[in-house]
Amino acid sequence: MNKIFYFILVLIMSACSVETTTNEPTTSGTSDGTASAPVELTVGTAKSGGIATNGDSYYQFTTSATGAGSYKLAIESMVVTDGWASYAVTTSLYSTAGMTSSSRLDWESCAASCALYFDYQNLDASKTYYLKLAGFGTVTYSLTVSQGGSEGSTNDPVELTLGTAHSGTIDNIDGTWENGYSYYKFTTASADNYTLTMTNSDSLDCILYSNSAFSTVVSNYNYNNCTAGTNLSDNFTGTSSSAGLSASTAYYLRIEGTLTTVKTTTYNITVAAEGN
Repeated sequence: MNKIFYFILVLIMSACSVETTTNEPTTSGTSDGTASAPVELTVGTAKSGGIATNGDSYYQFTTSATGAGSYKLAIESMVVTDGWASYAVTTSLYSTAGMTSSSRLDWESCAASCALYFDYQNLDASKTYYLKLAGFGTVTYSLTVSQGGSEGSTNDPVELTLGTAHSGTIDNIDGTWENGYSYYKFTTASADNYTLTMTNSDSLDCILYSNSAFSTVVSNYNYNNCTAGTNLSDNFTGTSSSAGLSASTAYYLRIEGTLTTVKTTTYNITVAAEGN
């Protein structure tokens, strides 16, 4: 009787020890950083990294004191396993460490090695920005954040000296109407009409604003929009052709591209009182 009981007990224990299988995916690879401790990227320097299976990686980079302008993120040598053929990585750029939806400046996706241009939004100088990369699969890559050709930003426009030429560039990297912008300011000496002259290699446009938010266009019949073309010129006449711009006042100028080809437009720009 004891032998029969022992035999039954062995059968029960054997049944309980049988391995069960699940459909849970296997996680591989390694993610970089955390939301509270992102990995530091140095502008202009490549850094190897990756994302664990269907995970997230976190990075940050800081612009220089003269670094206001356009930036791009190059994702190179990308290798994806067990991922989606057309949707391997998504990138989100944030202006604050909390990485909340209200501070997100740009969202883009990348299926293979690519360059992303943050929707041509110019970044400020001496400021830290935050990147979150989400992987669909297991991903490895090399990341490089670098400064583009367009300069200035709404918060950090480049100061123009009246009567002095300034050299600049505008980017169009992806061959669409999504061109870059450059942001400037100048301060008038006296109440007068002011003239913008520009020698440029390709078509550009310009808009003059009276406020630092680049939102209030100086009012006249053509809104001070330069005609797209080479060798641009425009008269900044203020509210009427006789009033001119106000004395000792800061005005703000945005230069924008008009190309649909992959190209960088170069220019020299001069703002001066009329007749000078």
